[in-house]
Amino acid sequence: MQALAGSPAVEVVAAFGHDDALAWGGWVGVDVVIVDAADEARAGDQFPGVAVVRRIRHAHPGPRPLVVVVTGHYLHDGLRHRMAAAGADFYFLRSDLRASEVLIDVVLHPERHRRGVPEVAGADARRALGVGTRSDVEAFVGWVDGHSLGPVLAGGAGARHDPRSRRWARLRRDAAGAGGIDARNATTGEAPLGQSSPSIRQLARLWEWAARIRPHD
Repeated sequence: MQALAGSPAVEVVAAFGHDDALAWGGWVGVDVVIVDAADEARAGDQFPGVAVVRRIRHAHPGPRPLVVVVTGHYLHDGLRHRMAAAGADFYFLRSDLRASEVLIDVVLHPERHRRGVPEVAGADARRALGVGTRSDVEAFVGWVDGHSLGPVLAGGAGARHDPRSRRWARLRRDAAGAGGIDARNATTGEAPLGQSSPSIRQLARLWEWAARIRPHD
């Protein structure tokens, strides 16, 4: 932000963290918003920048601001999927905007730069996770986060108490229903015979794909 604040052609209206951005109501009159996608310290959804982009898109009553996403997790397919669905205009590797003149040029002359979020590289992997054309990954992530089940899914089957109880069958059904997630066999990627709800293993894989940072991305 220091680079932008030091440019006479740019007025910095505000700068704050993800939670404050979600609560802020001053988007009217803002032309460009730069959003950091990730927060590595979060126990739940580690991509709170997605919610910020969605908030901007849903809350802004006037001309929509240009949303520039920056991230150190450029290759993360789940993040790409979510940011595209949220309506991000630009999606940059953080190091690509490290030079102040480049960042300022993106803000002042966005037409010079490639728009949009890159396509998900692992489309087959997405289908194997149960994500289809009717799925809403954001609703799934929100449901898991809202029920504080992220740590349980990240911990695997051993993190669950009484894993064969009806409670877990209900949670599997509700989590899948919230996001329109189809049951898939973890090995073949096909619909399993006689099983209508995704397994905990499948939901854990989807949670990791959508909401958790992986070092190699």
